[in-house]
Amino acid sequence: MRPSGAGWEPIDVGESGAAVYRRGDVFAKCSADIAELAAERDRIAWLAGTPVPGASVVDWQESTGGACLVTSAVPGVAGVDLPASSWLGAMESLGRAMRELHSLPGCPFERPLASVIAGATDVVRRGAVNPEFLTDEWRAVTPESLLDRVVAESPYVESVAEPVVCHGDACLPNVFFDPVTLRVTGFIDLGRLGVADRYADLALTTIQLYDEWSVDPGPFLAAYGLVEPDHRRLDFFRLLDPLTWG
Repeated sequence: MRPSGAGWEPIDVGESGAAVYRRGDVFAKCSADIAELAAERDRIAWLAGTPVPGASVVDWQESTGGACLVTSAVPGVAGVDLPASSWLGAMESLGRAMRELHSLPGCPFERPLASVIAGATDVVRRGAVNPEFLTDEWRAVTPESLLDRVVAESPYVESVAEPVVCHGDACLPNVFFDPVTLRVTGFIDLGRLGVADRYADLALTTIQLYDEWSVDPGPFLAAYGLVEPDHRRLDFFRLLDPLTWG
């Protein structure tokens, strides 16, 4: 499915498999999975009503073949595209912005750990785990073994969980910055936004800072307000996340 009207240019972004187009200062994300796209639409609309910056819903187009979600473009530069000279300031800005996101009240969406593990179980059962998302160490064992580790550690994670509004895919391509001030200008790709343990976001962001920028995420965590992170939960969510895509 394509968005209605002329002038749309296809772009290649993300891992979701949806088709994405741009026309001027708006984007259209089109998918045959109407329910999944509608869930993302509702999350974008909810976040747009809060002080945390992000896109806004411009239009919704639906037919028997799928749907297109049209949103405003978030100004600025994706974190993954920032120059090295900006990384320290961007980490500090991101820490403050994520703390603001995690402090929002009244989120109507939830992402309980049990349902995330159930989704990972389905991905593993179907043999759909993408090996490119795994470390060399993890590729040396079966996805089933990785899932067993997740399940074994989940009672601890549940017992100490700190539920907040999580982005759900808090990686650098999904955070935009003003290239001059390095202020966070918005979060995008909100399909997984919902109440979950704060470490679901912190784990993914910190490992992204290692992988993409090769930096110590300490300034990010300090700006967030976390001096002594729970490394068990960081390790847990870093292992769980790649098992949920597929």
